[in-house]
Amino acid sequence: MKAIDNVLAFLKQNKSKELNTEQIAHGLNLSRSVVSGYLAKLYKQNKVNKSTTRPVVWTLSEKKLPFDEIIGHDSSLKESIELAKESILYPSNGLPVMITGRSGVGKSYLAKKIYEEAKALGVIDKNAPFVTLNTADYANNTELLSSVLFGYKKGAFTGADHDSEGLIDKANNGYLFLDEVHRLSKSNQEKLFSLIDNHTFYPLGEVENPHVAHIRLICATTEDLNKYMLKTFMRRIPVHIDIPPLIDRPAFERIEYVLNCFKQEAVNTKLKYLVHENTIIDLANQNYIGNLGTLQNRVKMLCSKSFAEEPSKIEVEIPSSDDSELIEIDKHLNVKGLNIFKRSVKKIFQNIQNEIIDAIKQNKVMSDFKLIIIKNLRDLKQFDKTIYFVNKVNMTLINKVQTIIKGIYGIDLNLSDDDVRNLTFAFRLSTFLDIKVQNNQEYYELLRNKYSRSFYVYRKFLERSNTELKDKSYLWFLLMMQNVINKVESIRYTSILLAHGTSTAESIQKVVNNLAGNYIFEAFDMPIEASVNDINKLVYKYLVEQKAREKGIILLFDMGSLNQMFTKIKHSLNKELLVVNNITTATALDIAMRVQRQENFNEIATKAENYGQYLGVQYFEGLSNKKNIIVSCLSGLGLSKAIKDIMEKSLSTTHQIFTMDYRKLHSYIDNNNEQFFKNTDLIMTTTDFKTNLDLPIVNIYDILDQKGFSKLRMYLQDMGEQDKNIDDVLEKFLKFLTIEGIKDRLNFLNPSMVIDEVETIVKKYEDYYNVQFSGKIKLNLYMHLSLMIERVLLNSDKQNMTNLFRDEKAKEFQSVSKTIFKPVEMKYNIVINDFEISLIYELIENYI
Repeated sequence: MKAIDNVLAFLKQNKSKELNTEQIAHGLNLSRSVVSGYLAKLYKQNKVNKSTTRPVVWTLSEKKLPFDEIIGHDSSLKESIELAKESILYPSNGLPVMITGRSGVGKSYLAKKIYEEAKALGVIDKNAPFVTLNTADYANNTELLSSVLFGYKKGAFTGADHDSEGLIDKANNGYLFLDEVHRLSKSNQEKLFSLIDNHTFYPLGEVENPHVAHIRLICATTEDLNKYMLKTFMRRIPVHIDIPPLIDRPAFERIEYVLNCFKQEAVNTKLKYLVHENTIIDLANQNYIGNLGTLQNRVKMLCSKSFAEEPSKIEVEIPSSDDSELIEIDKHLNVKGLNIFKRSVKKIFQNIQNEIIDAIKQNKVMSDFKLIIIKNLRDLKQFDKTIYFVNKVNMTLINKVQTIIKGIYGIDLNLSDDDVRNLTFAFRLSTFLDIKVQNNQEYYELLRNKYSRSFYVYRKFLERSNTELKDKSYLWFLLMMQNVINKVESIRYTSILLAHGTSTAESIQKVVNNLAGNYIFEAFDMPIEASVNDINKLVYKYLVEQKAREKGIILLFDMGSLNQMFTKIKHSLNKELLVVNNITTATALDIAMRVQRQENFNEIATKAENYGQYLGVQYFEGLSNKKNIIVSCLSGLGLSKAIKDIMEKSLSTTHQIFTMDYRKLHSYIDNNNEQFFKNTDLIMTTTDFKTNLDLPIVNIYDILDQKGFSKLRMYLQDMGEQDKNIDDVLEKFLKFLTIEGIKDRLNFLNPSMVIDEVETIVKKYEDYYNVQFSGKIKLNLYMHLSLMIERVLLNSDKQNMTNLFRDEKAKEFQSVSKTIFKPVEMKYNIVINDFEISLIYELIENYI
């Protein structure tokens, strides 16, 4: 394969791209100069097209249909071309067409293109005729027009010495084009009825044998159809195409016409013309009475004048008063006015962005931003006087604003009619033109940082309304959101609704945002199988995209683990966070109103805790946002609750005291979830835990020993507790444990009553001997004495055993015990004998 063929093959492989010479050379690993030479040869062979831009971009030449050659076929004339194509393809003989428009707009040109398109599509034979009649040439002689159109028989009129075919016969199986059809008399219009309806007609002088002709009819006129054409005639022509004046066509199309006129001169004169870009724009921006005809003459005169000044040159420069870019125009030019138009628009877009960036940095007010935009848009409109970009779009824009910005986010933009027109014009330009301005990222970040919530809503509007607008239309943010930015940015919290399903969250969002009249909530509907990790990723992405408010985040969701959700998101963002599950519309609305009233975060969170027992609320990390104590017993929540009650009654601490299921506590510790215990100063449990976490865990049974009780005392003292209250806790623990130990073994006495008497007895021993028994000794004493009292009460044997107290210490104990037990003996009418006293002595002998 030759190297030049490689260049062509490379362009075929990349036919969807516009590549410059450097890119092609790099792709083929060839030098730029070599590739440039090959491209020039391919261009002369009409195998590639080149742009008028700098650098030149190259595209593959592709075979086009005749309609593709019409300037505006894919823009302002798109609907007209569609109608023309329908007229060609309709079975079995197409549809008659009426083309209207001012002089010089291209009616005859379009008629010829319809004929060529029909041939290209194979609808008519490639040799099918195209017959033209300008009825204005016979306007003053109706009979002559009839004879030319329908033909005549010999003897039909004076001088008719032979049969003659009319133009209808000659157009059989092809097209008949009647130009200036308004000059067709009413009688001749009526004569065409039969031709249109039945494909038959009568030449002048023929009354018996009608002629048959299968023609496709195209008519054209510059005049008002209602004034000149029969209604019965117009009813037979279903396709009506109106071509607008040149000045009403989009600027890029007018530029293309100018380029095409210069190209035609280059073809006719075999010269190359060098034309300044501003000259082309100036020619395109004038209103010509004769439209294309006048433009062609203007261009011809410019070329003629320039050539006359230097007739020996093969490159003729059209003089200009400015130094704008020179466009080389020869017979090979790929006419594309859009490129020049895009460059002009890009300059204005760039100017808008640069001025707004400066204005934002200078902290200018919103009205200044708007003025920058509408001033530059006015310059664009003056350049492009066409209504092409705004026609039939206003209501579409309003409907999308109502559906998205108002319907979903509850924001009423309060746009004026002028604002809507400006936005429509701007959006249409952005959609149509793929324009990238410099420093776009700087502009984007400025808006995102300064107006994070408003800019987020605007981006969502672009995404939902038209994917083509995304990343192209950030310039128009301030124009659209101008009246509501301060209101939207006043919301201090980022609030999110999450629900499983297809529309639950968004339904609540729409109701709440609209009732609040502001963007309070964003909503996300998730698949049923979505995990906490999936949700966390979604929320994190949103909060990064919108920039989470520093004041805090409020997350409402329908179901799932409250603590897991809170922990995941809290760790990702490290901001104040309120999470509420089992949401309802009423809950969301109440929070929205509080957010709008700018209540502080803790107020909103505290109120949320009162929504009801079926709603879970968490706005802190760990078990509580306050200092707390956890009680968790292996034997169940009943024991835990009893210990909690003892602590609440004895301690003066402001710490919250929580009971927790033992398995849940075990899970948090096993998972090394240290953050959960962030505010926990004491964990009371009935087992020992093996953990690497530095947690203040105390086994309840360990406090019966001095070492264990000292540990508990230390923790409680660190919490600011007084020694008196700490001792009281121990006493109540002992009493509780005693009651738990004896309640099933006492048959007669009330454990709760007898324990108070036992406590008094033990206290008297401690006072007399000036000692403090450990918890274990006390527990043993409490249980022994309680059971002893009932045993003595039920056994009336009052005999004493002798010689039980042999030394002085024992005898002293016997004596003091008689005194200590006197109140109990009197109350229950019993006598505590020496044997019972000796048993007590054995229990505490070593501690007194």
